Amino acid sequence: MQQAGGRKIGWVSAAAIVVANMVGTGVFTSLGLQLQGLSSAWAILLLWMIGGMVSLFGAFSYAELGTKLPRSGGEYYFLSRIYHPFIGYLSGWVSLTVGFAASVALAAMAMGAYIGKFSPFSAQAVAIGAIA
Repeated sequence: MQQAGGRKIGWVSAAAIVVANMVGTGVFTSLGLQLQGLSSAWAILLLWMIGGMVSLFGAFSYAELGTKLPRSGGEYYFLSRIYHPFIGYLSGWVSLTVGFAASVALAAMAMGAYIGKFSPFSAQAVAIGAIA
């Protein structure tokens, strides 16, 4: 993938971006709460495997939809074609506001919580700086 200025994103960088977007900060922020509630590493691993299987089934569903409806647009196109264009429109707006903006805000808040403990800046200032 070539960007302006001659910079490239290789396969390793692209894979790291995809993994970071899929995993998010939940692994780092919720593990302590999970250990408090379950107190068994095996139970947590089992629940993570179940969650991975559910995610895999969702990915298989999207793969099937992409095979049956081969056109760009993803979720918007699938919902517009299967149900109604307004449902696709709503899905696009929900993805934009909740799916993208909220996840970036939560990642910045987690970053602020971690960096705020070791820096003179407050967690909120670090989060705002990360987003800006």
